[in-house]
Amino acid sequence: MMITKKFLEETFPLFPLGENRSLLECDFYDTHRRYFDRIEDNYLSAVEMTAEDLLIKWGFDWPEFYLQAGLEAARSRTRPQEGINTWKDVSYEYLYYFGYNCSFLSSEGYKFFLPAALYYFLSTDENKAYMDWFVFRLNSQWETDQHVFNDAQKKFIIEFVKEHYKGFVSWISDS
Repeated sequence: MMITKKFLEETFPLFPLGENRSLLECDFYDTHRRYFDRIEDNYLSAVEMTAEDLLIKWGFDWPEFYLQAGLEAARSRTRPQEGINTWKDVSYEYLYYFGYNCSFLSSEGYKFFLPAALYYFLSTDENKAYMDWFVFRLNSQWETDQHVFNDAQKKFIIEFVKEHYKGFVSWISDS
């Protein structure tokens, strides 16, 4: 099997993010143990901050667009408007900044962001460190996640790992 961008696009059709949490939401959750839409007055009172301070004073190192989306989400206590509808809307920059939080995604959220991670891995010579987190998740949470992938997607994932991460995913053998 040839692991190509064209084959990736055929194997992972576009579907909406829907109610699944995004990597940006998971980054905020990783720090505050709650999502933007679950910020409540008791929590803000306990940490003695405004909703905006949760982002500004904590020093999130986010690109300006995502900082503004996060600030609006914190103020309105709703999910951030990130402009991500399908995995093709996910940018390399987004994966670079937020990919390490893929462990906090639901299985369906992981299925949504994995094709974007694979796409940029196959199409760019930029820093690919974000992919290590997606592969780590494959190794550590496959039993939980595998039900969301169809047989063709599972085969693609296995072949990708064999070609690019041989030995890093314990349940994938060389055969």
